[in-house]
Amino acid sequence: MRTRNIEALVTGLPLVGLLIPAPAASAIAGAEQSRPTVADAVAEMLRDGLDLEGVTVTVAGTEATLAGSVPTLWDKTEAIERTLAFPQVETVASELTVPEVEDDNEIAREVGRAIRNYRYITIWDYVGGGVEDGVVTLNGAVTQDRDKPAELFERVARIPGVQEVRMGIARQSASARDDRLRMEIAARALRHPTLSHYTLTGDIIPPFRIIVDQAVVMLVGSVRSGAESRVLETIARQAFESDEVRNLLQFPGR
Repeated sequence: MRTRNIEALVTGLPLVGLLIPAPAASAIAGAEQSRPTVADAVAEMLRDGLDLEGVTVTVAGTEATLAGSVPTLWDKTEAIERTLAFPQVETVASELTVPEVEDDNEIAREVGRAIRNYRYITIWDYVGGGVEDGVVTLNGAVTQDRDKPAELFERVARIPGVQEVRMGIARQSASARDDRLRMEIAARALRHPTLSHYTLTGDIIPPFRIIVDQAVVMLVGSVRSGAESRVLETIARQAFESDEVRNLLQFPGR
C-alpha cells in the first residue's frame, strides 16, 4: 500500500514534491549540541540566583560536580541544595572552597555578634560554642516557637572565613507545663529585689538564661555574685512544677 502524504490528503494537492526529505545526520547532531544541558541549567541557576560566576558544573549520569571558590559557607550550602532540587540530579559532589581567615578570633567575634543581634534570642534560650581552624561549633538549647537552629546556622554560615558549622543546639520541650515554668521563674526572678536591676525590655536580655526541658530547669550564663546565683537557684527550686534544678551560673570568683 502506498503511503499517503497527510498534507496532500487535507489539501487535495498532488503528491509530487510534497514528500519531506529526512534531515541529515549532521543537522541532528547540531541540534543535540545546541540543546541546553542539565549542567547548563545548573550553571545558569547558580549565576542568576546566587551570583556565583566562578563555579563550574559538570554532570555525569545523575551526579553533578560543583567546583570553584565561593564567598561563604552559606553560598556553598545553597549551591548544593539548589542543585539537588533539579529532578535530573540525585547526588552532588562538592569541590567548592571557601576562602580562609587567618585569625579564628576574628571569626569568633563575628559569630558572637551574629548571635547577640539575633532578635529571637530570649531569656529562655542559650547559645554558646567555639571556633577552631574556621570550624564553628554551636551548642545550647532554644525554644520551639520558630526554627532557631536553622536561622542561627544561616547567620553564622554567612560570616566570611567559616568553613563548617557543627550544630549541637537542642530544642526544648514545648509543653504547657514547661511554658508555665519558664514564665513563672523569669517573672519571680526579675521582681526579686536582689535581681531587679536586670531588665527584660526591648532588646535587653539578662546575662543569665533559664532553660526548661521536661520540667528540668538549668540556669546558665552569668550573674554578678554568688548571692545572685543562690537567689535565682532558690526561685527555680520553689517553682511548683520543677522536678530538678541545675545551677551552672558563672560569677566572679567561681
